[in-house]
Amino acid sequence: MSLHIREITNENWRAAAALTVSTQQQHFIESNAFSMAECFYEKNAVSVGMYENDTLIGFAMYGWPDIQDQSAWLDRFMIDHHFQGKGYAKRFLLLVIRYIEQQYDCKKIYLSIHPENKHAQTLYESMGFQLNGQMDDEGAVQGLVMELHLDSFE
Repeated sequence: MSLHIREITNENWRAAAALTVSTQQQHFIESNAFSMAECFYEKNAVSVGMYENDTLIGFAMYGWPDIQDQSAWLDRFMIDHHFQGKGYAKRFLLLVIRYIEQQYDCKKIYLSIHPENKHAQTLYESMGFQLNGQMDDEGAVQGLVMELHLDSFE
């Protein structure tokens, strides 16, 4: 099995836009189409597809590097509902964390989760993210901020 990340381009943006979470999860995260538009117009983040071989499994968006804080944001992370429950989330999350770390040479990664998304919170905590007491009210979906200190990340 070959898991890898590809940047969203003219060739794969439609497939990435078609990925969705389950109906019950849709209020937890912005759509991939919205995320790609945000990247395109705001120019402060990157959208990537997460693949197993040639099959697009999920989508992530990261960016907003802060040189002083030595940090970046993992702003979106989703696995298509057809592939959930198969162990992809944890394996892709590890890949995305390493990818962000290499792109920005950062020491911290922030993300935010919808307060009701306990499943995602458990996943992120299993990777070392911790709630930091802050709220992210910048986007359409407001969330609790979690952070990962990469110096303690295995």
